[in-house]
Amino acid sequence: MTYQIVFLRDQPQHLTTIAEWIHRQWWSETDTPIESIGRWLNTHLGETGFPATFIAIVDNEVVGSVSLHETEAEDRPAYRPYLGALFVKPDHRGRGLGQALVRAVEAHARQLGYAVVYLNAADVTVGLYERLGWQVVERAYGPKRLNIMRRVLERSRAPTLGQTSAVRTAE
Repeated sequence: MTYQIVFLRDQPQHLTTIAEWIHRQWWSETDTPIESIGRWLNTHLGETGFPATFIAIVDNEVVGSVSLHETEAEDRPAYRPYLGALFVKPDHRGRGLGQALVRAVEAHARQLGYAVVYLNAADVTVGLYERLGWQVVERAYGPKRLNIMRRVLERSRAPTLGQTSAVRTAE
């Protein structure tokens, strides 16, 4: 399977799809309207590269996304920036796309000069992130009792993402 990891800003026509995924996955049982998610994603379209959202494309179809943004823990000011909203369509899971999206965020954060990135993970997803080198730094955070995880970014392993895309083949 060949895929591309690209900035959402390079293919903004997918913004509505990504907003729908994020809303359905994490916000549908709240008062947050899908339009708020769309406005948030619009802030990821700037040329500065932060905040940013990456998307995975397979056969011209968007099949996954992930964001690098300020925080998901307002009361933990040291925990910045954050990887968030990692999503891969169910029929494309288990093929390495989630890992590729995480690695794209890590590489981009490195390029922006960050030494560490954080995320919130439910207990069922902690193992995935641990296999990718993330460590739990706080358990049972917030009302959803999530785990705050950290990834120390190693400078020597910084792959360079092109401004438009990275093309990879997963087996």
